[in-house]
Amino acid sequence: MKNNIIHLIEKYLDGTITPAEEAELMAWYQEHNEADVEWLSDNADEEEQVRLRMLNRLEQQISTPAVKRRRYFIPAAAAVLLILAVAGYFAFPRLQRQGQPANTPLVQDVGPGGNKAVLTLANGEKVVLEEAGDGTISQQGSSAVNKTDSGHVQYDNLSSSGNSTVVYNTLSTPFGGQYRLTLQDGTNVWLNAGSSLHFPAAFPQNERKVTLTGEAYFEVAKDRNRPFYVAIKAGADTAMNVRVLGTHFNINAYPDEPQHVVTLLEGGVKVNYHAANALLTPGRKAILNVAAGSMQVKDGDTEAAVAWKNGYFLFDNEKVEDIMRQVSRWYDVEVRYEGDISKKAIAGSLSRSKNVSEVLNMLELTGAVHFKLEGRRITVMP
Repeated sequence: MKNNIIHLIEKYLDGTITPAEEAELMAWYQEHNEADVEWLSDNADEEEQVRLRMLNRLEQQISTPAVKRRRYFIPAAAAVLLILAVAGYFAFPRLQRQGQPANTPLVQDVGPGGNKAVLTLANGEKVVLEEAGDGTISQQGSSAVNKTDSGHVQYDNLSSSGNSTVVYNTLSTPFGGQYRLTLQDGTNVWLNAGSSLHFPAAFPQNERKVTLTGEAYFEVAKDRNRPFYVAIKAGADTAMNVRVLGTHFNINAYPDEPQHVVTLLEGGVKVNYHAANALLTPGRKAILNVAAGSMQVKDGDTEAAVAWKNGYFLFDNEKVEDIMRQVSRWYDVEVRYEGDISKKAIAGSLSRSKNVSEVLNMLELTGAVHFKLEGRRITVMP
């Protein structure tokens, strides 16, 4: 079985795999994705030779032009994750055998983020949502705030309430957390780690407006009579605004990111920053250069834009610093650098459900960078 899987991986990497063989490989991957896969041979030389053959093919694909790489390297998230994950699994148990007994967890490791958020109510009360029970949390204005059994917060209209006062709540996720929110109009919002959304508990009759810091994916409920606005802080006292009627889009606007990016998946949005305006169509993105105050529109990668929401990292020749900012937020770790890694870039896909040591190990297999993990501090080295 082991030799057959290795053979299928190599055929996948060189593009000669048949549809039937690819189906077999994907079935094997799905079965072992969350399991600890051990290298079954005691021959370290054999293990090393197979790993090097896989990495050579992987590096060849990383160095090819983006269009060619996309055909083979990113046809689907699961397939790309297979390439990096299997290479990582072959190497990781070997490191484990050298340093400690099998089946013993690493002494230093950090688990992945999870469903964590704090809801700040209109009176300033803070509700730690992972500790709150299912059911009604509070009444805010004319809405009932409910935590569902699926683990997200939902605002529902109170038909018997005559209270029309607009009150505001804030949902905040820490580093190492993410959360889903259903607003009073039916709009769904997914907040990534280290983000916050300020919003009315119930929208007034003339418009719907929220304020975002960080990253969020929106599925806006259609309402032609009430446009939906997202205000994004983009400097000391200015904001980028996104206007929609009913659509799906992602906004990445972390304060420590040099660019704020709006990527449209479905429908249409209008992005405004001072005198600059952009009307996006599906598959396009607006990029605001925060320092220069300029905005441009380009083709976007919708799969990459929402990879975080779907449970994985997706890197398309991204700089190591950009990758490590994502790792820092999701695992709530400190990142420091020794040496110059400014010209290093990595392409690939990795599950966000793995411990940080596994993610770092897989990134190291590209040969672009090395890491040292000490508690919650990661040192990045060339």
